[in-house]
Amino acid sequence: MDSGELLVRSSGAWIYNFVCLGCACFQFAVTANFMAMPARLISLLGLITFLLLAWALSSNRKAFPWRTVVAGIALQFVLALLILHTALGHALFAYSQAVVERLNGFAVEGARMVFGPLADAALLGKTFGAENGLVFAVTISATIILIGALSSVLYHWGILQRVVHAMAFVMQRLMRVSGSESLSAAANVFVGQTEAPLVIRPYLPRLTQSELLAVMVGGMATIAGGVMAVYVSLGARSGDLLTASIMSAPAALLVAKIMLPETEQSETSASAPLRLERDSANSIDALCRGASDGMQLVFNMLAMLIAFVAIVALLNHLIGLVSEPLGAKISLQQIFGYINAPFAWLMGVPAKDCLLIGQCLGERIALNEFIGYLTLTRNEGALDERSFRLAVYALCGFANFGSIAIQIGGIGALAPNRRADLARLGVRSMIGGLLPCYITASIVGILI
Repeated sequence: MDSGELLVRSSGAWIYNFVCLGCACFQFAVTANFMAMPARLISLLGLITFLLLAWALSSNRKAFPWRTVVAGIALQFVLALLILHTALGHALFAYSQAVVERLNGFAVEGARMVFGPLADAALLGKTFGAENGLVFAVTISATIILIGALSSVLYHWGILQRVVHAMAFVMQRLMRVSGSESLSAAANVFVGQTEAPLVIRPYLPRLTQSELLAVMVGGMATIAGGVMAVYVSLGARSGDLLTASIMSAPAALLVAKIMLPETEQSETSASAPLRLERDSANSIDALCRGASDGMQLVFNMLAMLIAFVAIVALLNHLIGLVSEPLGAKISLQQIFGYINAPFAWLMGVPAKDCLLIGQCLGERIALNEFIGYLTLTRNEGALDERSFRLAVYALCGFANFGSIAIQIGGIGALAPNRRADLARLGVRSMIGGLLPCYITASIVGILI
């Protein structure tokens, strides 16, 4: 049986179980009249519920990793408190926002050299109206290429690896996880889901099943630095995105360990393997490689954006052909909203905003997080500030069906002997990638 058949056969059961469990939790909340609960208490209920969902989907419910879960949740609370409720955290919040805005400004300067007036939002706004003052492809390409180039240079200098290793060391010691999975989880805070496994490439062929799932979930539960800058340009605050990505790293490990507890002997249980291998010859070469990789990411993102938006329009047309003769006007977005509204409510989103936030969550799963953020930022004015912030945290991850294929192809190329395992764990890793984001949003909901 090949990896494609394994993926198809495993998908249906996992999706069915996940949706049924979520709907059951929502029905329980409604019948128990929990809708009148204070927002922070609802977020606490959500935190407990999402942990129970992970446990319900576990392959071995008796082997609950208490130490990993308690330490992981505690680490998330500490990180959230430090960033959201201290003077230092507020300063870091403001500084990160200023840095990203400056970087976006520098990216626009580079874009003007290539695209001319198409990169001048003020000029376009005066000419075509404020709503048409931004050429999306220009903004995306400039920002991602710049961040990709800078990240590559930092990697060449060894700075990025050392920051990643420090984070991995903390998670490994506190949560009692192996060196390889903690290092990959930490790397995912800065790079993408196919780049992060490169830091543990020599160990990929021999990872345990639990470690492999942890690597996959870590990639699904976070976003890359270059993509983060794009979401800031759309209207999300960089401090929220950075906090979400950092907090979701330990959350990904604890969820993976709940869903697939470790039963094998790991090669890296004693220490985190720090790899400082560099392909670039010097800083200039690193800069060029990073820019080239960024351009490839731009092409992929633009292609997916065009394809997915077009497919949504097609599906809405087909749904309309069936629903409109019956006197109802139903869209795919509305369906997403109703299915995912329970999860939005459990995070602490006010009831009036649950359908819209549920739509964003559904678009993120069925399409990608980029579409979800687009919908979110376009409707920011209609949302409560709490709803908007919690949605930013909940959407901060690559967990969608497309990412399953990306991981099978990307990680499978690094370790061909694990392709069948990657396919078998694909849907489980996607659900495992959603739960850390929801847990992070719930913890933030408890604190704000």
